[in-house]
Amino acid sequence: MSENRRQLWITLGIYIVFVALFALANGLMVVGERNGTTESLEPVAGMIMGLVMFPVFSIGLPLWLARKWKLEFSFWPRGKNWLLGLGIIAVYVYLGQIYAITELAGRGIPLNEFAVHFVSTTLFHISYYPLFAVLMLPVLRKNFGLATALIVPALLFALFHLAGFYYFPGGLQAWMQVGLFVVFLVDLFLYLWTENLILVAIAHNIGGSVGLAINGTVFGQVDEMLIVTAIIMGGLFTYMIVYELRHRERPYNRDWWLRVESAENGQEHREG
Repeated sequence: MSENRRQLWITLGIYIVFVALFALANGLMVVGERNGTTESLEPVAGMIMGLVMFPVFSIGLPLWLARKWKLEFSFWPRGKNWLLGLGIIAVYVYLGQIYAITELAGRGIPLNEFAVHFVSTTLFHISYYPLFAVLMLPVLRKNFGLATALIVPALLFALFHLAGFYYFPGGLQAWMQVGLFVVFLVDLFLYLWTENLILVAIAHNIGGSVGLAINGTVFGQVDEMLIVTAIIMGGLFTYMIVYELRHRERPYNRDWWLRVESAENGQEHREG
């Protein structure tokens, strides 16, 4: 078996375990509701997600393997103008979320409560980027090319939500599956275009946190969930920032990233 294929199978194995753990946590909550044991099973489900699923299979292993296998990834751009990337992502968020944000503003949710909610939701909206974007995307690209590397992670991202039948029952609906696929496909495209995973992930969380809030789910309490999330996500963002500061001179494969070339160079679009 070639090294590229071995990496592919390991990556898919991590994804399968990641989804299985999420399904297990959701299954425990369903059993708890049926048997009246929610109070005893909820901490177990929380530990599965907060101590194993997210920190190990969504963040830790993908980041470690991406470095070990010398995959191409970028938390902050080296070959692009980060201000331009910020502008592109800001326009994307504005166009995609303006009506939802306007509706949320009319709900009268206190700013400090929404801030807590925004931080709490990062565990569910940002933590999986190391798995899907840092590890899965480049591994698939090495094996099958760019188109597959964009489509398959977006598809697996949408299917992952089927395992959230308790915490996110809306993910079981066909229209939501299509929406999740399209949104994540655009996110991956923006990541390859801007080279800025940090901003793309934050933009994704803006949409996710606003969407939850306008549908009546607001995590506005300072509780164990917020503390665990702050530790995990604080560690992830610290890692990404420190990594970019310490490895700015690492080899840069310019052709791996999507870019719009000037007409003077005779190309309008080139992809690696």
